[in-house]
Amino acid sequence: MSAIRKLLPAERGPYRAHLLRLDKADRYARFTGTVSDEVIAQHCESLDWTRTTLVGLFDRGELRGAVELCFDRLLWPGAAELAISVEKGFQGRGVGSTLVRRSLSIAANRGIRQVHLMCLSDNTRMRALSRRFGGHMERDGGEFAITIDLPRPSQFSLALEAFEDGAGAVSAVLDGLPALLKAA
Repeated sequence: MSAIRKLLPAERGPYRAHLLRLDKADRYARFTGTVSDEVIAQHCESLDWTRTTLVGLFDRGELRGAVELCFDRLLWPGAAELAISVEKGFQGRGVGSTLVRRSLSIAANRGIRQVHLMCLSDNTRMRALSRRFGGHMERDGGEFAITIDLPRPSQFSLALEAFEDGAGAVSAVLDGLPALLKAA
């Protein structure tokens, strides 16, 4: 059973494990360069959960795809930065689109007007994904700087986020149920 939901600060371990499972090419695409296991561990430890929202795809309790959405009201008033990672076996199945759609809705509901992301020029999947959401691309050397303009929040978008958060909480409880029953 798969579920898409926000991650909690206590779930930085599953996020780190997901990033470490990325193959060499996907890790390079996610971080726009080569990074070691230690850099990934440090990145996950240094996450500021007051400025970061993580949305992930859990499949059978394992995190297999994630969007990291970073807000900084002082540096980027009205803007946020987005980074996405999807493990090889889950690519090409709409996971990235669903995670990005959910993250853009979360950003819009917080008054964010633009989301920015970077991708390498040869990352055709990311460029196609950003076009699907109306992204404007500017080439910057070997990378593309992408900007996605967001609509204002609506009653529907706020209600949908609340509903999705509730469904995610139920999924998280159900994922942990087998371990609870085994311990009983």
